[in-house]
Parts: sequence; C-alpha cells; structure tokens
Amino acid sequence: MLTAILVDDDYPVIRYLSQAVSWSELGIELTGCYYSGLEAWEKARQNPPDLIITDIGMPKMNGLEMLEKFRAMKPGIRAIILSCHNEFKYAQQALKLNVGEYILKESLNIEQLEHALRTLVKEVGLNRQQHTEMQVYKQKQSQNRAALKEKFLKDTLYQSWDKVAWIEQARSNGIMIHAKTYIPMLIVIDRPEEASRVRRMSEYTISFAVENIMQEVLEADHSLFISRYSHKEIVILFCSDQSSRDHQAIYHSIQNAASAVQKYLKLSVSCIFGTEARSPEEIRGTLQRMLKEKIHRFYFPAAGIHRFEEICFSRDDIYAEYGSVYAVINDDIALNREPELRVHVKEWREWVASQKFHPNEVKECVLRLLMDLQMKTKQLLQSPLPMAEEKLFNVVSDIDTLEHLEDWLVQYLEELARKISIFSIKSKRSEVIKAQQFVISHVTEKITLEDMAGRLNLNASYFSRLFKRETNQNFIEYVNMLKLQKAKELLNQSGKTVEEISEYLGYANKSYFIKLFKREMGMRPSEYAAWH
Repeated sequence: MLTAILVDDDYPVIRYLSQAVSWSELGIELTGCYYSGLEAWEKARQNPPDLIITDIGMPKMNGLEMLEKFRAMKPGIRAIILSCHNEFKYAQQALKLNVGEYILKESLNIEQLEHALRTLVKEVGLNRQQHTEMQVYKQKQSQNRAALKEKFLKDTLYQSWDKVAWIEQARSNGIMIHAKTYIPMLIVIDRPEEASRVRRMSEYTISFAVENIMQEVLEADHSLFISRYSHKEIVILFCSDQSSRDHQAIYHSIQNAASAVQKYLKLSVSCIFGTEARSPEEIRGTLQRMLKEKIHRFYFPAAGIHRFEEICFSRDDIYAEYGSVYAVINDDIALNREPELRVHVKEWREWVASQKFHPNEVKECVLRLLMDLQMKTKQLLQSPLPMAEEKLFNVVSDIDTLEHLEDWLVQYLEELARKISIFSIKSKRSEVIKAQQFVISHVTEKITLEDMAGRLNLNASYFSRLFKRETNQNFIEYVNMLKLQKAKELLNQSGKTVEEISEYLGYANKSYFIKLFKREMGMRPSEYAAWH
C-alpha cells in the first residue's frame, strides 16, 4: 500500500478530500494532513510519502517549493497539484517536478481526482516492479560472476595447467590475468564469528562485502584477480610485469584497502603475501600451503600485513611452566583479581610466542588449564561446569591466532572469577551467611525479602539494612544476580526455552525476567543463547 499526504491551507478542502476519497480502495494510506508546505516538510520529511496532493499558494513555503525539497530527498515521489492558479509558469514548474496531474480547484471533482490517483498508483507499482526485477537481475549477475571466479580459483588450486591454457581458461570466464609474474596474497577476516555477531550479518555476507571493498580499492591501481575461498579467506593474484617495482605499490594499496574495510565495515583483516610465482603450478603450490597450513598464521598479529613463512615449531615441553602458571591464575580467579589475571595471561602468551610452540600444543595446554580450573570450581561450588568439555574443545579449536586465544581466555577466566565471587560468602554475621547459603541452595525458588527475614526471625527492614551493610548489596539484587547466573548456565547447556527458564527460576512474569537479564547482560536471553 502506498502512503500519501494532503497539503492545503484551506481547511474545508482538506476535510472534504480526506473523507470523500476512497483511499483504502485505491491502495493508499493517508498518513497526514497539513495546512502549509513548511508544516508538511517539517513533519513528514523523516518518513517521506509516496504521493503528495498539494495546493500551490501557501504562506512560508508554497507547494512547489515543498515538492522540490521532497524530490531532492526522494526522487521517485509523485504529486498532484490542486490549485487556483491557471498560469502557464506554474504548470511549467509542476512538469519539472514530475507532477502527475495539475487540477484547478474550480473544476475539481472526486472522480477526476480518484482517476488521477489510480493512474499514479499503477505507475508507482510498475516502477517498483521494474526496480525489483533490476535488483534481482543485478544480484544474479553478481552471484554468477562470483561463482565463475570461485570455480576458476578451485581449478587453479586443484588442476594442472600450462600457462597458455590457464590464461585462456580465465579469459573465457571474463578474467584477464595475462602477466609475466604473479604475486599471491591471502586476505583473512579477523574473528569472523565476532564480526558476524556485532554487525548482525552472516559470515557469507561479510566476506562478500570485504571482497567488494578490496576489489574496488585495488583495481583502481592494479591488474588483479580476486575471489573468496571461504567465509573468512579471500585470495588475490596481483598481475605484474615488473615485480621488483610493483611490490612497494601493492603493499601501499593493500594498506589502503584494509583501512577501507575497517572504515566501512568496522572489522579488521590480516593480509599475507605469498612467494612470487611465474606459472600456474607455482601459484598452486604457494596458495595451497597458505590455505591448508593455517598453523603458520597462528603467531601473526591481527590487522597486519605479513609474509607467509613456514615456522619451525619448538620441541621443548610446554608443560614445563604449567604448575606455576596454574597456581598464579588459580589465585587470581579465587580472589577475583582481574588486573593481575590479565597480566599473568599476557605474560604466559608472550612466553609461548617467544618459544613458538606448535599451535595444537598451545590449545591442548589451554584446554587442560580450563578443565583443571572448572573441576575445582565444580567441587567448590557444587554447581555445573561453566562450559561443557566438548563445547570448550570446539571453541578453542576454532581459534586461529594466539592473540585471539589470549583475548578469549581472559574473557572466559574473568567470567569464571565472577561466578566464584558471586557465590563467595564474605560476611561474618551468621544471619547474612545463612541468608546467602539459603539463596544459593534454593536459587530456583521464589525468594522475597519478607520471607527470608521471617526465616531468620528478623524484622524485614532491619534484615534489609543488615544485608546491605555486610555485603554492600541489596538482598533482592543478590537474589537476582544468582538467578541470572543460573539462567546463563541453563541457556548455555539445558536447551530450555526462555519461558521455561523464567518459570523454573521462580519468575512469575517472563517480561520482568527478560528485562532483568537485558539490564545485566546488555542483550536479551534469546540473543545470549544464540551468541553462545
């Protein structure tokens, strides 16, 4: 349904037209009636209508001036003029503004206006259909082009070619890559899962956008071939006839392209140069190593430009320092010392980087550390593990770089420390200790301040002040904090719906539970579950 507004400083005309025209039968929703061009512009410009029916002569801003402003914002907007003026100059101006009909008020009848509106509705509908068809065509054309490039890339990677046949195969697909030498490059999207969550875009869409930006920036100065290999990897072949001269220019262009990705998509990419190649066989060898041997990217910092080199990993024992590392991190978690925790994890990461251990060994060591800490947490709190072993293994295995592993590990350990801190009982007053113990063991029940005070044979106001003084926290805040901690565990592990969890934790009102969860976590329970 199209939207329309009426604009006329003559109130009876506005009232008559708004009631007499069969708007809904015409497929039009009348969204506003205004008594001057200025009022219409100020109130409707945030959401411009599809159609405007307007007078010309109005104070402060006439109808033609208003139409000119709306058309600058929405070029496809259509209009019908209702005017007392029959002078040629007004009709001429109206034609320039794509006015569908110019009707003199003295000869106006509803049938004439409805006929004009019906014509405009058909025209707008046809234009929209044509626009949609064109967008579909362009999308299919782009998809076909991308599919051809991806097929050519796979042919290059997995088939043997002589150079003449390879160049001819490329040309038949509209790809021009004739050159003396080729400089292969791999573009890796840093942390695509996080980027997808933050940008609320699929990983496929993100890689498509990165490819387009890189191509647009780089093609201005270089002959190249670019294609996605996966949702987080894009391959570029720079065509060069004087590689010694081109290397510096390509490096500078890559910096600009990576900056453009950061600017427009708010995410970073790592750019990895491969060995210069002269034939399809050399290109295939270089790219296959870069794509398959991801372990050699493990120590690359994010958002950098690197040269691909195979690393000779250390054969020393990564567990030689395990005991001391576990001890300091365990103390940091037990005492909820977040600054010290970050420092100690950073020191461990720097030691690992200096030794260049095999990435699989590093991940195995991290998993052992986490499982040891989780088991101790389970024994201490008598509660489920924060994350199941299988999920931990999958999450850690999917991390590609040491830098990312450090950030994730710190985040996970801080969450573990907060969990322990929540359940720690620091008060010396027996009444407060009993109250905290009761809440911990009855977290799925409905617990009120009055009920708790009654259990302790205390006045509710006195108990509230006592609990606040001892814990620096209101009793109900403490109850909700433990319930939300339990809710996160259930969202991660149980498969229960939000409504089931709300009811299980003693919340009679699901909306109240969702409101509390969002205030604490910055997202709704359903979003938290999808994220984890």
